[in-house]
Amino acid sequence: MQYQSNAMNNQPLVSVIIPTYNRAHLIGETLDSVLAQTYLNWECIIVDDGSSDNTDEVVSDYVSKDSRFKYFHRPDEHLPGGNGARNYGFKMSQGEYVNWFDSDDLMVAEKLEVKVKAMLENDVDFVVSQTKYFNAPGNINDYKYDFKEDEVSFESFTSTYISWYTPDFFVSRNLVSNINFNEQLKSGQEFNYISKVLLKTNKLKIIRKHLTLRRYAEDSIGVKRRQNKDEYLRTTFENSWITFKEIYPLSGYNKAFGQKLLLKCIRSYLEQSNIEKPKLFFNEIIKFYGLQSRNFFFAVLSSRLTGKYQFFYNKLKVEN
Repeated sequence: MQYQSNAMNNQPLVSVIIPTYNRAHLIGETLDSVLAQTYLNWECIIVDDGSSDNTDEVVSDYVSKDSRFKYFHRPDEHLPGGNGARNYGFKMSQGEYVNWFDSDDLMVAEKLEVKVKAMLENDVDFVVSQTKYFNAPGNINDYKYDFKEDEVSFESFTSTYISWYTPDFFVSRNLVSNINFNEQLKSGQEFNYISKVLLKTNKLKIIRKHLTLRRYAEDSIGVKRRQNKDEYLRTTFENSWITFKEIYPLSGYNKAFGQKLLLKCIRSYLEQSNIEKPKLFFNEIIKFYGLQSRNFFFAVLSSRLTGKYQFFYNKLKVEN
């Protein structure tokens, strides 16, 4: 079915980009919520990351019924994982605006309409709405963004004072045309991506409405990762190191940013003695901390001998 009209031709095209992996039992609800949008001029780019279930069958049914759905399989030129699928989806998209989305979450019907309106009326580069869970246990909190527009910056975001969930982020294509998701990352990709965006601009509008309905799942990658301490420490180290090496130079060698990422690496390394450190890890610590790097080496020695490192770790944090 084709959706073309004079009214739509005057509206910006929105690209909704959805990576998916083995979500055949859930993605139909997600695509139904896209279909229900009050804003009509969208394309939905679905990129399969190598599913072994019947995702092909489910998604192909939507493609056959509505030409705004476009279905691809991640090619080998992109690494396996959601980031590779997102980057390929962006290549295949044509929208003036982009909204990343997940294949198990839902859109409120007016999500795209509200966001396009906010972009046009406020002359901003991106907007941020809000998320709430629709199926979480009572002890799981919704996403609350208490910050104001003028508080958003690279520094405030990277210090964890400010953050948001990626499907709440709606952005001009021109802004992110040269910004990719880091395909080496297994977690922390949102932090990495938005950090690079905020190095370019902080011209945004906050929408104080819940426009994304997030699905809570006990078997999600994030939950599983947090339940396995060794895996959590290893991936925290790896992801912090990758982001440090990529973004620290881009930031103009922002010292607070570098310290935050290196301290995450250091703490994980001290907690988990069998983490395989990168070749230049010690060199970077010496370069960054100078004479104070001795506290790191004292902390390593103390951790190995006594299992405790906090005294020297805290000195490293305070004295830098």
